[in-house]
Amino acid sequence: MRSSLVPVVVAALLASALGGCARVPDSGPAVPVAAPSAVQSGEPESDSVNTLLPRPGADAALSVSAYVNALRATRNPGPLGDHFLATPALRNTFSQNPSMVVVRGDVRASVAEMASGAATTTALFSADLIGTVDSDGVFAEAENSAWQVQVRMARIGGTWLFAEPPPLIVRDDQFASSFTPTTVYYAAAPSAVTGTNPQLVIPERRYVNEDSSGDLATQIVDFVLAGPSAALKPVAVNPLPKIKRTSRVAVEDGDLIVELEAQAESLDKDALNAFVAEVGWSLSASFSGSVRLTVGGRPLDVDDFSANQDQSAWKRYNPVVVDRQNLPTFAVQKGAVKVLSDAGSFDQKPLRLGTSVQGKNVRSAAVSMNLTRLAVVRDEAGSQRLWITDASGTMQPTLRASQIGRPSWGGNSVTVVVPVGGRLFEVGVGNARTPTEIQVIGPNGRRLRNITAIRLSMDGVRAVFINGTGSSAQVFFGMLTGSTGSALVLRARPLAVEGAPKDVSWYGAVTAAVAVTRPGNAGDEVSIVLAPVDGSPARIQTTRLKTTPVVRLTADPTENPEPIIPLELSGRIYSAEANYSVTPALQVAGVAPFYPG
Repeated sequence: MRSSLVPVVVAALLASALGGCARVPDSGPAVPVAAPSAVQSGEPESDSVNTLLPRPGADAALSVSAYVNALRATRNPGPLGDHFLATPALRNTFSQNPSMVVVRGDVRASVAEMASGAATTTALFSADLIGTVDSDGVFAEAENSAWQVQVRMARIGGTWLFAEPPPLIVRDDQFASSFTPTTVYYAAAPSAVTGTNPQLVIPERRYVNEDSSGDLATQIVDFVLAGPSAALKPVAVNPLPKIKRTSRVAVEDGDLIVELEAQAESLDKDALNAFVAEVGWSLSASFSGSVRLTVGGRPLDVDDFSANQDQSAWKRYNPVVVDRQNLPTFAVQKGAVKVLSDAGSFDQKPLRLGTSVQGKNVRSAAVSMNLTRLAVVRDEAGSQRLWITDASGTMQPTLRASQIGRPSWGGNSVTVVVPVGGRLFEVGVGNARTPTEIQVIGPNGRRLRNITAIRLSMDGVRAVFINGTGSSAQVFFGMLTGSTGSALVLRARPLAVEGAPKDVSWYGAVTAAVAVTRPGNAGDEVSIVLAPVDGSPARIQTTRLKTTPVVRLTADPTENPEPIIPLELSGRIYSAEANYSVTPALQVAGVAPFYPG
């Protein structure tokens, strides 16, 4: 139902504000924008997409609907300002706006009723809100899906135009073609997980608008200097909070050169070392040599700090080398842990398997990223027991319970987390017989005590997990916090996935792979949902495989993950594809497949 606003006072103000500087933009049947099809085909060139434009004599509703249609036809809406906004200043503001509203489905638009001959009115936009992307490339998931905004309009020379910038709206099905996702790393905050002086970086997904101008490397360094998002701040810090911009970012002779402001020379070496690790990892695909920090064109001068750091210096801030390829995969076959694939480029050979503990009555297992530690869950005398390797490599028995979930190491080889009877425990290699419970807290402080599956990230401070079973099951993303020496707390929020979740894993550094069941043509079928942990739009890969009582999966947790996702359906392991909705091939008989981590 349309409102009956008649903005009389606004009309006088707009007449004064727009007088002398407003003009009617050229009308025509085509707007020069980049078509989504060009992006999908890999061609960056702009094209002309036919769409109606505001024109003299047409009513305000046509201008509003034309704007909505034009947004649907383009991934870079900046040029639309020349056709829909009344003044050069407004057009410039519109074209420079990096923030986007991400919605699900169609945008609803209407115009307020107005008196005959009125020169102003109000447009109302509403939609099912998913979230927003801000000027720092941060996606923020909406707390309330009901979204609407009012925008003033004015009639200039007989044509209805926007008198203030309208929202930049992206539908969920346009999201992937409208933004370039990039992984940016931030220095870890001291905690019970990371220690008092952590040398660790934590990844976060940022989005670069395809319409943005400027160098991508400079944008990424600016993202680093802006610091972690509000969502990541519980586990990450900004080592250079007073420096907001860089004057130069370049790659010369394979080295990454970052020019900082003079005040950088008043900072301490630990903060600067952390910053080098942040930009090194964030831009690791863009250069092959050292990171060099400069001030005024010369090397930055700080006591005990090296302004020229090769990769051996800053790569140690990541717990594992994330660009390794061909991780080995494992599974349980006939009660024993087996290697499904070779270690590929790993220098270290996989664990020697086949001891009595590892080779009998095993239900699930996990191996550390460095392939030196193993954790297994075994059936023993009517119950289940968790075994882990100690510092000498000997398997040690730990807690016993009627039901123990699959363990997870994350990126470390010191402690493992495991669901036990719905609660979450941490078991250390050195104190295997004294596990510690981790408090898991969901929205509004609610304790989560029905955890069925969990995977730690390689940095060890983030986790994806499932709480509940059947129709009540829900996927969560959380971060481990706690002061040094205190008990750990996992604070989590739900991730929206389509379907009933059965199992979860990491796919890459910032995406959860979730096995779900959804209705199909011949009953429930299994699909894999690739859900970014920031809550941005997920991607569903259908398998066309009928669901079974047991559904489990694993995925490559490194930054450049392998596309094959081993998927178990009650004792049969299939090779699912992360990028294609095709029926996967049967790989082998076995249960509980897992990548290291």
